Amino acid sequence: MAKKKTAARRAPAKQKSMTLPLTFLAVLGTLAIFATPTALVLAIGMAPSLVAVFMENRPGAYTAKCITACNLAGVLPVLRDLWLTGHLLSQARMMVGDPIVWLQMYGAAGVGWSLVWLAPLVAGVFADAGHDRSVAKLEARQEKLREEWGDGITG
Repeated sequence: MAKKKTAARRAPAKQKSMTLPLTFLAVLGTLAIFATPTALVLAIGMAPSLVAVFMENRPGAYTAKCITACNLAGVLPVLRDLWLTGHLLSQARMMVGDPIVWLQMYGAAGVGWSLVWLAPLVAGVFADAGHDRSVAKLEARQEKLREEWGDGITG
C-alpha cells in the first residue's frame, strides 16, 4: 500500500520539448517554397545545430544555443555572398559544393562545441585560483591573529 502511494506522488519525468526543432523545420519549409537557394544553404549549413538540439538532454542547458550561435556565424557570410551574387539555385549549389564553405560553416559549429567543452574547464581554473587566493588571505589573517593573541586561540 505504501509503495503505491509513493509511486503516485512521484512527478512524471519531464519530456523534451520539440518546439525548437519543429520551428526550425517550419522555417526551413517556408524558405524552401519562397527562397529555395537560401533554404538549401541553411539546410546543409545548419545541420550541426540540429544535431546539437536533438542531442541536448537537459532542459535549460546552453549546448544547443552556443553551437547554433557559432554555426549561424559561419553560415551567415555564405548566405550574404549568395544574396549579393543573385540568389540563384545554381549559385547555391556551387557554394554548397565548395569544401572551403563547408569548412567555414562546420568549423564555426566546431568552435561552438569547443566552447561548450572548454568553458567549464576554464571557469573551474579561475574559480580554483580565486579560492586559493581567498585561502591564502585567510591563512595570513589567521597567522596575524596567532601572533597577536598567541597559540592558545587556535583551540
